[in-house]
Amino acid sequence: MNSKQLKRFALLCLPPLSAVLLALYLSTFSLATQAQTFPSKPVHLVVGFPPGGMADVVARVLSEKLNALWSTPVVVENRQGASGAIAADLVAKANPDGHTLLVILTNHVIIAAIKPKLPYDTLKDFAPISLVGESPLLIMANPKLPANNVTELIALAKNRPGQLTYSTPGDASVHHLSIELLCSTLGIKMVHVPYIGGAPAMLDAMSGVVDLNIGSPSQALQQIDSGKLKALGYTGASRSTLLPNVLTVAETSINGFSASLWAGVLAPAKTPKALVAKIQSDIRLVMMKPETKEKMTKIGIDVVASSPEDFEKYLSTEYSKWSVVAKQAGVKDE
Repeated sequence: MNSKQLKRFALLCLPPLSAVLLALYLSTFSLATQAQTFPSKPVHLVVGFPPGGMADVVARVLSEKLNALWSTPVVVENRQGASGAIAADLVAKANPDGHTLLVILTNHVIIAAIKPKLPYDTLKDFAPISLVGESPLLIMANPKLPANNVTELIALAKNRPGQLTYSTPGDASVHHLSIELLCSTLGIKMVHVPYIGGAPAMLDAMSGVVDLNIGSPSQALQQIDSGKLKALGYTGASRSTLLPNVLTVAETSINGFSASLWAGVLAPAKTPKALVAKIQSDIRLVMMKPETKEKMTKIGIDVVASSPEDFEKYLSTEYSKWSVVAKQAGVKDE
């Protein structure tokens, strides 16, 4: 007799209270069994961005490692569009059986702050699994700019209010809001120049079209080594091992300042907690392996692999922080 038949028997033959208790027991047993037998078919890691970006890179590392661990295909599915909202909506409405997961970036909470009419609830329609990794952003300058660190940049911005320009991969990106957070905290003003993508934004800083660029340290190493750009400081809570001598904003100017590009994994909201715990445990297992951490470090990503509970708190904190920054900067849904 299977669990469904036992439930039917309990409801028909046992006293009401006993039937309820047995039904609850069988439901719990069924959920535990589901976690133990997962995965039972291919797992899809849905990414809301094109191949090559941080979300896609993280998803492909997870795909490779989890595929080997689970002996089951783990497929990366790129569903780009609407700043990741198309992919998020797909996963929010997916079967909560753990076989459809969403790999997100910081912008998952940022777009919620500026787009009030999303087809899903950013915090309520997902079950947080793990914050997988963080990448501190690097503030860079054209070599001719008379500033060699963040302290000197701030002094220059105060002397030239509204004159310094900075490029980012796009309006309302975490890159954009990181500089806006810096400016609003210190009471300085710089002009944002948004681009479509990080490469052209960096290129125009190198050529002097703009004074500054904020981007990935891993993508800027060659330009910095060749003297085409100079590194001023990191916006993250910690330095990057790629350029360990470059100080953070927190170390030089604003105590506690932290603004980074991060990646995490979500499941549909009704995914059983036992299954969420199983997936998180396996993600942590593969991400904390020395060879995986080394691979991620080389591309400027620090492995985190947090618990579901910690990631849930982190998402709420990040949503609140970027909502305030977006409002102060006047960033709205276009």
